[in-house]
Amino acid sequence: TAKDNSGRSDKRKGTIRGEEQGEESKGRIMKTIAIISALIACVAFLARPQVAESSVDHDDKEVTCGSAVKLTHYETGDKYFLHSANQNMGSGSGQQVVTLIPNKGKQGSLWLIREGDDQPDCSPGEPIECGQRIRLTHLHTQKNLHTHLIRSPLSRQQEVSGYGEGGEGDSGDDWIVVCGSGAKYLKRGTKFRLQHVDTKRYLSATEQVKFTEQNCGGNCPILHHLEVAARSSPDRNTEFKIDLGVHLSK
Repeated sequence: TAKDNSGRSDKRKGTIRGEEQGEESKGRIMKTIAIISALIACVAFLARPQVAESSVDHDDKEVTCGSAVKLTHYETGDKYFLHSANQNMGSGSGQQVVTLIPNKGKQGSLWLIREGDDQPDCSPGEPIECGQRIRLTHLHTQKNLHTHLIRSPLSRQQEVSGYGEGGEGDSGDDWIVVCGSGAKYLKRGTKFRLQHVDTKRYLSATEQVKFTEQNCGGNCPILHHLEVAARSSPDRNTEFKIDLGVHLSK
């Protein structure tokens, strides 16, 4: 009987521990959902072209944690925006497509700035430091900007995709913010790069590599989009800027 009671006691303790772990996991998920829910209401407002124009910040305020932002590509004259949608690639990893598009009014171009995988939480409105490890979570699909050792479909560099569920993925979602010389914080409207933590490659694109009817087909859902890839060395194709967005401040 004593043996039976001990077994039941251990079983109860295991159940309690399991419930506590479940509550912690649920709490993290609810925190993510709360942040995303608070920002999603701004998406329709920001998506209108005339509103997007008026929301450009021409000062040098810091980019902050918890903000939903649009990344523009500097080499193409800030005409193209980092974009994703609920579509998977037909080759490579088969994960969610990430491209550059010329339409800044699209809702699929908003990305939530968060702390890196397994990093301490960053407070909403806290300035992003140069050299900081971050994740960018696609606001509409909750996939993270990701890269890995798979060839990209057009340039045959490193594939960039959307990965994870509910904003949770792995270390392949982590990027280092690389600023200009002497900068302490990432500022709006200034050039920066994103270097992938695991593979050391840089987020990149060029107008010379785009999806066409010849390489993607007449019914291609990403026709005329630019390929986004990760390349080994920093150059003008790896420079981005942040202007438009729902910027949080303390």
